[in-house]
Amino acid sequence: MHISAALLSAVLLVGATACGGSESSSSNVSSEADGGGSGGTKVAIESPTADSTINTPFTVKVTSSEDLGPSDSGKHHIHLYFDDREDQYEIVEAADWEVPADSPAVEGLEPGEHTMHISLRNADHSAAGSEGETMVTLGEGGGEAPPEDNGSSGGASSGGYDY
Repeated sequence: MHISAALLSAVLLVGATACGGSESSSSNVSSEADGGGSGGTKVAIESPTADSTINTPFTVKVTSSEDLGPSDSGKHHIHLYFDDREDQYEIVEAADWEVPADSPAVEGLEPGEHTMHISLRNADHSAAGSEGETMVTLGEGGGEAPPEDNGSSGGASSGGYDY
């Protein structure tokens, strides 16, 4: 009878250890996949792919664990920006989005290698906890300069979003 009890204890111990190990690695994978954010939100860049050359305008394709849409709808959206220029972003409201040549995200960027960043945002523009990035090369045209004033706008600045 002692052998059966010892065998049962060993089986239970192995089962508990296997379950514990499985939960631990599952948690690590989830944490890495969602950019370390809370609540399991996930966002990723599908296109352009790493080391692509892009010219403006260009299309960005993303995947998101959250429904994307306009801020005033209460849905999440994405801030797309380059390098360390977090304050110069394009608002992406759909999984497939055309970034125009006059986007604040590319305004004034020189041709060459840049890191394109995406950040999942709540409707109020606060960070939702997931980000992604990829290296791209901006083609010869670079980011277009701001539109010419022609004296008609009274010196108002264009580009950027004022929220």
